[in-house]
Amino acid sequence: MKKFAIASGLVLAMGLATGAQAHPDNAGYWDETPNGTVWKTGTGGCWRHGFWKEENAIEGCDGYKAAEAPAPAPAPAPAPKMMSVVEKHVVYFDFDSAEPGDVSDISSYINSLKEVSSVNLVGHADRIGASAYNDALSQKRVNAVSDALQAGGVNGSAISTGYMGENAPAKSCDGQRGANLIDCLRANRRVEVEISGKK
Repeated sequence: MKKFAIASGLVLAMGLATGAQAHPDNAGYWDETPNGTVWKTGTGGCWRHGFWKEENAIEGCDGYKAAEAPAPAPAPAPAPKMMSVVEKHVVYFDFDSAEPGDVSDISSYINSLKEVSSVNLVGHADRIGASAYNDALSQKRVNAVSDALQAGGVNGSAISTGYMGENAPAKSCDGQRGANLIDCLRANRRVEVEISGKK
């Protein structure tokens, strides 16, 4: 009787050994090939081979660690908002002159803007001399500033020009004569520059 029981046990063990092998997806575990169902112990644990390693752990069995979800991609930085700006400059002239001097600071500012809406130039003259002459002189001054700005890279299509001669003085200088009057009226010999745009 004992011999029969031992023989039956050996046959059963051999059957297990041949029938329960590791499915390719369950390396390290005893399972029912070809369906791959892993054998469970009475307490619900998975039966491991002697060569089981940590990396063989599968979902539903002890030792399994779920892969961490990748970190979400950072949100794109918001596009910078542009701000509308209006800036004014004044270019002054010597007596009876239409030479504007250096206007590179104005052209540099205009060129630094992201958008240029308009560059409005208005020429002026002092009250010394005939009115018609002062009108023409204020026009020459505004054209000279326009040319200088364009030479500095400013788009000419954004520039508009006008002139007022002696009709819009910034300073009256009443009671002044001669050289003192010329010096005092310098504020009137000018081109006003108004720049509108976005940065």
